[in-house]
Amino acid sequence: MVRDAAPYFEAGGRAAAAVMAEELARLSLRDTSLVLAVQGAEPQGPLAEVARARGELRYLPLPPEPKPWDKVTTTPEQHAVLRDLIARVAPDVAAARDAVEALCEAYGFRPRELAQAAQRLALTGELSAETVRRLVGLGELSLVALEDALVARDAPAYLRFASALSAGAVLVGWRGEAVAPEAYGPVLVGMLGRLLRQALALRGYARRAGIAEELVPARCAQSHWYNAVFKRKLHKPLADIITPRVESPFGKASPWRLHHAFRLAAAYDEKELLAAIAELARSGAERTAPEMALAAVSAVVLELLAPSASTPTRRAAAG
Repeated sequence: MVRDAAPYFEAGGRAAAAVMAEELARLSLRDTSLVLAVQGAEPQGPLAEVARARGELRYLPLPPEPKPWDKVTTTPEQHAVLRDLIARVAPDVAAARDAVEALCEAYGFRPRELAQAAQRLALTGELSAETVRRLVGLGELSLVALEDALVARDAPAYLRFASALSAGAVLVGWRGEAVAPEAYGPVLVGMLGRLLRQALALRGYARRAGIAEELVPARCAQSHWYNAVFKRKLHKPLADIITPRVESPFGKASPWRLHHAFRLAAAYDEKELLAAIAELARSGAERTAPEMALAAVSAVVLELLAPSASTPTRRAAAG
């Protein structure tokens, strides 16, 4: 496109962009795209002006850099772009809604990889979310997936986690480190036990702080609940009770960690939590072979996730 780019790079900054924009303005750019990665605001400057003058500027903001605890998601606008892309490169796939959603979930806002995956999926003739996951590969599994399944009381999500792990997916810890298969028992039991004990303790703390009525799953799942409700109204009463207590299972937990525990505590009553803690202790999963450890932990988790007599009551209260 530009015969000798060196002088333009040497010119630096805006001067280089201006020279490149002048060259681009002279060219016919049929079936050619110029992508500018910009975070925070619509692109400005000579390159953007060339595209704008042609009536071809399309601003698609990058998602904000995720926090370590965030799930990486696309915006609704980006999701729409990905769906349009799939429709262009693989029209048959676009008609299979579950497959489209699975592709977007697996690849996020990586259009080239997603387009290639959609084309491979079309060649298989099996247009399903299960096929997408198989083509993506087993990959890595985070311990966050286990916690999310518990908080949402989502048995299918946990089954997907356990199935992938048993099939050979790599388990990674909180810091992204791979967990050796022989350590599955201690790691899974340790995490599950800690989460259950924290949820049980938090129900007691909430009662002492006079905020037990906030332990409603649907209320905790509302948009902006963490900032609008937990940080403003619930964190301080909890922190005032928890901080002075040496026996607390939270230590110096951050507001974010406490809010996760609060949501988990809202999903179960004391009887369910106590039963799961006792069953986990009886399982001896931390001392068994990896495949047996996963089976033992799964038995405890699935029993906990099963609907109980108190579940309808909590849901009715939430409504």
